[in-house]
Amino acid sequence: MEKNRVFKLSALAISLVIGLSACGSDNNETQVPETVGSHVPSPDWRDQIIYFLMIDRFNDGESANNDQGTGEYDPASEKKFSGGDLAGVEQKIDYIQGLGATAVWTTPPVANQWWDPAQNYGGYHGYWARDLQKVDEHFGDLKSYQTLVKSLHAKGMYLIQDVVVNHLGNFFTYSGTYDPATPCQGFELIPGALAAGQSLPAPLAQNDCNNSSDFTAAIYHSTPAIKDHNDATQELTYQLSDLDDLNTSTPAVLDYLKQSYRYWIDTVGVDAFRVDTVKFVDHDFYYDFFHANDGILAAAEKTGRTDFLSLGEIFEASSAYHTEGEEKLIAYLGTKEKPELASVLNFPLQATMTQVFAGGKPTAELGFRLSKMMEMYPDPYRLGNFIENHDMARLLSQGNPDDLKQALFTMLTLPGIPVIYQGTEQAFTGYRDAMFAGGYREDGQQLDSFDSQSSMYQFIQQLAQLRHDNKVLSRGDLTILSEDK
Repeated sequence: MEKNRVFKLSALAISLVIGLSACGSDNNETQVPETVGSHVPSPDWRDQIIYFLMIDRFNDGESANNDQGTGEYDPASEKKFSGGDLAGVEQKIDYIQGLGATAVWTTPPVANQWWDPAQNYGGYHGYWARDLQKVDEHFGDLKSYQTLVKSLHAKGMYLIQDVVVNHLGNFFTYSGTYDPATPCQGFELIPGALAAGQSLPAPLAQNDCNNSSDFTAAIYHSTPAIKDHNDATQELTYQLSDLDDLNTSTPAVLDYLKQSYRYWIDTVGVDAFRVDTVKFVDHDFYYDFFHANDGILAAAEKTGRTDFLSLGEIFEASSAYHTEGEEKLIAYLGTKEKPELASVLNFPLQATMTQVFAGGKPTAELGFRLSKMMEMYPDPYRLGNFIENHDMARLLSQGNPDDLKQALFTMLTLPGIPVIYQGTEQAFTGYRDAMFAGGYREDGQQLDSFDSQSSMYQFIQQLAQLRHDNKVLSRGDLTILSEDK
């Protein structure tokens, strides 16, 4: 039964390739940036293959910054820092490029909350910021980041920085029953949320609801954690996982976010953003953040980046033969008159690929999803297509290597920008396992996993070369020629 299913899926994958027809007259040469250094022109994003890595779990290039002395570092614990850093990423550029990737997307490098005593978990992942204009001490410093980007640009590669505009770390919380009429009742600052000597910068430091000046400043939403994700008010103004929710309608917050993320473009040379937790922020924010005269796109254009890509994370799937996920994602692209994000990560396709390739669902469901992808999105060629990421179970924890290969074959021959998550090329089953020896691993083995001779690495390498050599795979029309019911 399993062999028969794999054979049928192989036939579908072949049909997908045959069904692509050429559009345009692009040649097959890889375009190298005109200049080398911090600032380079934007690439044609359709030509890129993205390698997504979690800085702390990728490679340890500078062991001296691993342990900051507050008990936050322990490679044996899934909750704590393992030791990966920006120098480690720089050291493995050849490994990434050898796979066929042309751009590197990293988790946020900014200064994080190292340990949350309320949740008993660490901010090694980068999404619990305490200062958006500073590199976290575990990852290096500004020079480390600049060196990484210059090294990528020197090899004709690009850097995509993960950015968070919805929340910070967990520095306050609520207890008891929340009443919007008395929003500070039950409010509590969390003792020990910052390590000794650390503080929040302005305006983020104005976070005490019981301080009248802070409350009036409205830097944060004075609300508890989201309990009902179907409630639009909670989705936009309550705390996601109890993380301090920024009030993006407050001008000081909007200005701080613009200033912070322009900083990384100006001083480091970041080429694009992946935007975290998009759906928890209102649409007006994205129009202003990206498209205002002092917004991100204007800042990028001043550095020669005329096509600064933004890939939004809207974690929404669609039920079989329906498109509710696509509709939610497309809403955050905005309109011609009021644009928002440039593109999004293709969560509906990811969910369907997993259900079909690892879950045995009919391939007709994938055919439907692909047809709707080409039909509904204004520009399906710039969607971020992916199989797995740092927030979900690996495909190999649900399926077998043949299932993963089918998914990889499909992703790398479809319109859209392929995104490969670290460890996929080494057939990882642990979703946040470290690549480097000594880093956290679910199995406790703490192995070095940078093996360019592994079968999955070479399989992806061959598919990436196929994609680079045949622009029809990134430019073509898509027609489903056959599908199994």
